[in-house]
Amino acid sequence: MGGADNPEHIEKAYSRDVEKTEEEHSPEEIEKGAPGRHDEAWLKAQRRYLWKLDCILLPAVSILYFFEYLDRGNVGNAKLYGLDSGHETEYQGVGPGLRKLTSPQWQLVVMIFYVGLVLFQVPGCLGYRVFPPSKWVAFGVCGWAASSLLQCVAFNLGGELVCRVFLGAFEGLFGTGIVYYLSLWYHRTEMGMRVFWFLGPTAIAGAFGGLIAYGIGHIKSGTPVWKWLFLIEALPAFCLGLFCLYWLPDRPFQNSRFSGIDQEIAEARYQNESFDKAGPIQKKHVIWTVTDWRLYVQAAIYVPTAGMLSSISGFLPTIVKELGYTEATEANLMTVPPYACAFALMFISSYSSDHFRDRGRHITGLMCVSTIAYALLATLPESNLHGKYACVCIAVACVYATYPPTHAWAANNFGNETKRSIGMGLYTAIGNLGSIAGTFFYPTTDAPQFRKGHFVCMGLSIATAVFALGNHLVLKAINHRRDRMYGKPVPGQAVDVSELADEAPMFRFIT
Repeated sequence: MGGADNPEHIEKAYSRDVEKTEEEHSPEEIEKGAPGRHDEAWLKAQRRYLWKLDCILLPAVSILYFFEYLDRGNVGNAKLYGLDSGHETEYQGVGPGLRKLTSPQWQLVVMIFYVGLVLFQVPGCLGYRVFPPSKWVAFGVCGWAASSLLQCVAFNLGGELVCRVFLGAFEGLFGTGIVYYLSLWYHRTEMGMRVFWFLGPTAIAGAFGGLIAYGIGHIKSGTPVWKWLFLIEALPAFCLGLFCLYWLPDRPFQNSRFSGIDQEIAEARYQNESFDKAGPIQKKHVIWTVTDWRLYVQAAIYVPTAGMLSSISGFLPTIVKELGYTEATEANLMTVPPYACAFALMFISSYSSDHFRDRGRHITGLMCVSTIAYALLATLPESNLHGKYACVCIAVACVYATYPPTHAWAANNFGNETKRSIGMGLYTAIGNLGSIAGTFFYPTTDAPQFRKGHFVCMGLSIATAVFALGNHLVLKAINHRRDRMYGKPVPGQAVDVSELADEAPMFRFIT
């Protein structure tokens, strides 16, 4: 069921589903779920509702993911301030005695985070399905903030590794299910920009991480600078986690924080387009999810992207430093422009992919440009500082800009809540295997050119482009086939996906 369409099976199941729907829902309920009202007052009320919803959800998830990525990536900035130094040196790092961590040991520090992340991503997504999302978010956020703070008292490699693996675990519980959580509130064609406001702060965090590290580098105290970095970036996150218990709504039918006509609109929108009664998790939906070839194609698109993202977050300060910005404070400051470019391009690509209802071609175009940038980084001479730095900005921007449409694409095409909750967990867990690999792309022994790492990222850019374009063409062909067999769906018409999920005859994939 997770693979190709089976018309006979679908039609039988669809007939049963229609009969069941007519029995369980009154005409008034069905009309309420359908976009039956188009009067001006109703449309204005919907616009007001969306504005309120955006003001509640988007700033919250943006700020939370900003701090998550800040706490995830600050290890690269901390390294420049002595985190990898010996514990008995003035820097009080996590190295043994007076010795620094070796290159393999440092790569282990960066990599172990992603082990915790991968292991807890499926439970993280299911947590949003089983528990009230506001409480689940608070649990994950407070957990990762505490893990980040505990790095301040780590005195050896083992302690640092334990903190990093728990940091990854709690971030997996929080971040993996956010796209699924947003899909409870927004329609599929609205997800691109909303996912941008969730993932866009990754670029802002990278930029601010460099600025914060630059400012903290000027602190004069008996406490090592890298400890201040963890302290200043983790404490606000812990407080925000507690605030989520009050601020975040759960579901349109449960603790939605709306009333009156806004609550009517919340319920109607939830039932609109792809209506799912959100009943108990059904075994068949679990089986369809894990056997769905589309899940693994989407994961194949994300794997290389995740590898490039983790290599950027873990090693960008070191790469920039080796370009010629040798002072630690200067190197941290010069990581800001690449992330600023990334944020701008993320916004443009997310808006455009929503506007044109297209994900695959956008990802393909971005990865073609990334391929050229990484090829130039690998081949330009060491003396061409400005040219290589410009290529860093372009490569970082293109890689980050694929992040929102890739995640939105996956969430768009899992047909119902069970498939989205399990599918998004598996998708991100498989994809982040690339993150583990990415931590080994730039060993310090390859400095200053890092040719091997740049060539690897060039190959991954090509792979992402090929997979994305192929998936786009296949999904487009499936949509055309369903149009021929069942007719074109009425724009905005509700499709009950409670039973058939994305195999419902009127369900159309976002390409």
